Amino acid sequence: MSSSKSEGPLNDNQDQAKILIDDPNPHGGKKIVKYVLSPNMHYIATLSVEDESIVVWTITKELVVKYDNSLNANDLKIALNKFKKTFKSSESVSNLKFEDAFISRNFIGISNCKQVLLQSINIYGEFYYAIIDITTKLLQILKGYTIAFLENEDLVIVKKIPVYRAYIFSKSKSNGKHQWTCKNSIELKKFDNSYLFQNGKLLLILEMACTNYVVMQWDLITRKFDMQYILNWNIEATTIYLMKLNNDNTLLAVVVLDRSFRMVVYVYSTKSGFIVATKIFDERLHNFCFIGAGKEERLFFSGSHNETKNYNSYILNPHTHTLDKPPENHVLYDIYPVEYQNFKSIGFINIISDYIIKNETTHLSIQRLSQYGKWKNYTELKEHYYGNTYTYFNTKEIMRFMQTILEKYEKYESNQILTQNYPNEPELCHCEQCTWIIEYKKINENWRMQLKAQIESGKKIDVAFLSLKYGILEKEVLENGDIILITTYCILIYAINLEGNFAGTMIYRFDYWKKGSTPIQDIINLLTSFKNIINLNFYNLGFEILPFPTFQSYTKYKDLSLLKLYGTDIFHHLLRNNSKKAIDELLVYCYENSLLMFKNGDIYSFRLIISQIAFVLADLEQYNRTKRYTEQFLSKTNMLVGHIRTYYYHDESDDSLYFNFQHCGTYINSHYLFKTSFYNYIFCWISEKWNLLKKYPRFYKIFAFPYLLYSSYFTIYPQETVTLMFPLSNFATYPNNYSYSELLYIKDNSFTLLSDNLNYYKFWNVKALINFKWNTYGKFYYFIIWAIYSTFMGCFLIVVTIPENEISWINQLILLVATIFFGFIHFIFEIRQLIHRPMAYIKSPWNWFDLAAILCPIITCLIWLNDITPPIWLITISAFLLEFKFLLFFRALEYFGKYFAIMIGVGQKVFSFLLVLGIMVLAFAHSLHLLLRPTSEFSYDTPSYTNYANNPWNLVSTYKFISSNGTVGESSLIETPDDNTNLFSLFSTSLLAVYFMLTGDTSSVSSWNLKNNWILAFLLVIFSFFTTIYLLNLFISLLGMAVEETNNEESFLQLKGEILTEIELFWMLPHQRRKKNWFPDILYYKVSVNELKKYVKSVEDKSSLPSEILEIAKIEDTEKTLQNKIDEALNKITETLTNKINEALTNKMNVPIDKQTNENKDEQTDENIDKNVDESSKETTG
Repeated sequence: MSSSKSEGPLNDNQDQAKILIDDPNPHGGKKIVKYVLSPNMHYIATLSVEDESIVVWTITKELVVKYDNSLNANDLKIALNKFKKTFKSSESVSNLKFEDAFISRNFIGISNCKQVLLQSINIYGEFYYAIIDITTKLLQILKGYTIAFLENEDLVIVKKIPVYRAYIFSKSKSNGKHQWTCKNSIELKKFDNSYLFQNGKLLLILEMACTNYVVMQWDLITRKFDMQYILNWNIEATTIYLMKLNNDNTLLAVVVLDRSFRMVVYVYSTKSGFIVATKIFDERLHNFCFIGAGKEERLFFSGSHNETKNYNSYILNPHTHTLDKPPENHVLYDIYPVEYQNFKSIGFINIISDYIIKNETTHLSIQRLSQYGKWKNYTELKEHYYGNTYTYFNTKEIMRFMQTILEKYEKYESNQILTQNYPNEPELCHCEQCTWIIEYKKINENWRMQLKAQIESGKKIDVAFLSLKYGILEKEVLENGDIILITTYCILIYAINLEGNFAGTMIYRFDYWKKGSTPIQDIINLLTSFKNIINLNFYNLGFEILPFPTFQSYTKYKDLSLLKLYGTDIFHHLLRNNSKKAIDELLVYCYENSLLMFKNGDIYSFRLIISQIAFVLADLEQYNRTKRYTEQFLSKTNMLVGHIRTYYYHDESDDSLYFNFQHCGTYINSHYLFKTSFYNYIFCWISEKWNLLKKYPRFYKIFAFPYLLYSSYFTIYPQETVTLMFPLSNFATYPNNYSYSELLYIKDNSFTLLSDNLNYYKFWNVKALINFKWNTYGKFYYFIIWAIYSTFMGCFLIVVTIPENEISWINQLILLVATIFFGFIHFIFEIRQLIHRPMAYIKSPWNWFDLAAILCPIITCLIWLNDITPPIWLITISAFLLEFKFLLFFRALEYFGKYFAIMIGVGQKVFSFLLVLGIMVLAFAHSLHLLLRPTSEFSYDTPSYTNYANNPWNLVSTYKFISSNGTVGESSLIETPDDNTNLFSLFSTSLLAVYFMLTGDTSSVSSWNLKNNWILAFLLVIFSFFTTIYLLNLFISLLGMAVEETNNEESFLQLKGEILTEIELFWMLPHQRRKKNWFPDILYYKVSVNELKKYVKSVEDKSSLPSEILEIAKIEDTEKTLQNKIDEALNKITETLTNKINEALTNKMNVPIDKQTNENKDEQTDENIDKNVDESSKETTG
């Protein structure tokens, strides 16, 4: 290698910093085809295919590149042979070949310790990677799917088949040799593709429910989950070309190939997962990366056009969607021309962050992008925005203007008088597109201002008329030609549409009506609020966006881009203004367009619009319950198929174990990365040995016999299934940001309010959601709650059941304290329910029962702890309530739950009837009390006999002595009366007596002589007829009808929904409500086609169902077949009738003809006879 120094020239200003190359012929003068950089940018390695060599260079702080070392084919061959000798027993190592190592695609990277990474052959989806120390020429081979050197000097390998795992290696140096040793192993979920970045970010493309793909991002260094990105349904794992993260890891750019073979760029925010920019290119991808740094960062895209084959390059601003591609003067024209025919003749150009690296055949030229003159000029140029959407992202320029104005007014004293003096002549504000004209006129105490716009041709148009007390306080023409006006209470932005008809319109308005003490304070409050909302949007969304626009006309809100950004704010704004018609029209607009997006496979936009509606469903229901907004939402999102392609969601022979309405692999089971455990290694070892055992069929059958015997009892019959989906974002999820104040109060979402209406549970999406929640976390929480309650009940029952002389006071004390402790756990959650929805809690009798079942044992134990024996009645009631509540826990089990649902549902339906019956019992009890109560004084201890029949001494039984000869003695025995002798003495016991009469027990009135008491006889007849005969039989009929109505799956699901609601709101911690595997944004579930056909047939309005569902259920085909059969039958009947009619007509016509023929024949015969007779007569005469 030569030590002379050459400079890689690059045409630009002389103030650029350039990196110098130390050798003019680094590869013997041969062409450099590829280069790679180390993570810390201290080393660069170049590859020459012709020379079969790799050269490593050192980049100094002074940006000078010096030759360090090199590797040729002979060095690689020697290192490989040494490695094979070391591991000669390994068959896989002995077959390794790196003959094609010196080609571009197999030259992977270089580490911070000058180790070159080469790739070998692909074996079963994995590669062999050779890591060669460029100094010592020592080689180390690792196998994996993807590999990368990290900035923290670690090495990561991701394996795919058969074990999905990530291995993290660290370098160890012994005897001056660098070796990579595995320090960590992390379990991964099954994925289709993976991307590793030098900052330790791991992106996996995973398949959801066999229908959709998502990108999951983790940090391998911290093992924390970062974000999940939803991919549209027209994107598959094989169509994703490239993924790039920007320098500060705030943006993720994804390049995919759509159906029309065009490149589509999606830019996601890594904080929120939102798509912040989308662009479609007609070019094939060649180069794609983030360039620049900080606020000047842009996305670079280049490639050859599909039709013209011209090579084009673009610069995309992700936040404003603006493309920089002038026809002649491109910002990077000297480095990367906008259009050229043969890009390969120029060489491979790459821009990495702030470095521009250009391969000039035999050497490289490198310079800093930030010092490139044309780039500096470009970042200082004005960007041209088009449309309202881009204005909402123009926060940098607007905030700079707002901050200047805010600082200006904060210097004023708060009591300073605000005066405005406007010129008599119109004020002109110039920009490239037009000239803004503002005319001022004072009318009474207000300023009347007219805003106009004039283009170069001299044409003027009126844009707006404003009438303000203090006028326009500040104004500014933005870089894109829009004008921003600031008043004391609002911020206005107007724009000119130069396309088509020349017109001006207001594209943004922000109002702040909170009145300050002075006009200066008003404008300070306005600007401060505006600034705070932008900061809040950045905190929530991960990107800056203007506050929600408050337009006067709701028609301006019918914009999909606007709805995606501010949907919930728009609906809340309309609710505050009581705009009923606008709300309904906007909902129809949202549903129509979101479902259209769904059919086109734009699942991201569909989910975004639907989630905006779901977020405000609770407020809409509270605003107007008659509109049934939730039922409308469930109807629109019911029966949505899981993909736009039929073969993804329709399986005609599904042999899986999924039952009807079961979720099928929705999202990832865990968003956290876990180290490989001992059990993982054991399972992996067993799997490997099991696969090895398959090579020996005799031994395999012996070991597999128990499994085969077990599986023979569980035969799986394939069935036809359909995969459906249900968007849950903001419907059954919770906001990402939270605080522990949720422990005291948390706001309901739409799911937790479903239990208010039984009709919601008839929808299949709700049934699938209930099953998903119950199987995912509900049943586990429920059994834990049941166990806590069982402990609470068990402690109390033990202490009150075992006699005191058989249990020590210490044991009693432990049980009493345990009862109080566990009782207070349940009591706290009852208090939280009361705080959450006070009126609903008070109205529910079940809540009062729960409260009594918890408080009675606690009070009993507290009394007991004070060395006071509690009353027996309190102990009895406490034990009864505890045991009865324990019985109610069985309502969540499907085997018992349907009966509990029937009992509760029937009770709710016949409650009004029972109330009527109770009033009648009350009336009869009161009447009988007045009729049969004793009116004279008496004592149960002293006999008193009076003529009044209601006296208890006259009502008791009398017993006579009978001698052996049958004589009745004069003496008698009288039964002593008590409180039960005359139950009608008191009104309370009178109620009890009438209740017994209702059940058929008339012993309470058997002591009275009905013959002498006609009123009593009359009341008994009336009571027996209206209650025993009429009302009770009617009650039995009503019970039968109510049982039929409530004996359905919906009633049981409603009970389950109530349990799940209580678990989510009161038993979960705030962070648990944010677990994506428990609360996913999209739910996929499978249903049987046979059940689907039954459901579709039961739907009256089949036009409301998706066409895909009707096609699968073959409803249209069935109807067509039936119609064809009817038409065929009608045709046969018509044909038969026609033949019969024709035959009848033919017969009718033939009868007269035959008759006439016969008559003619008879007449002719007669004539012949007469003729013959005459001839005979003549002959005789002759």
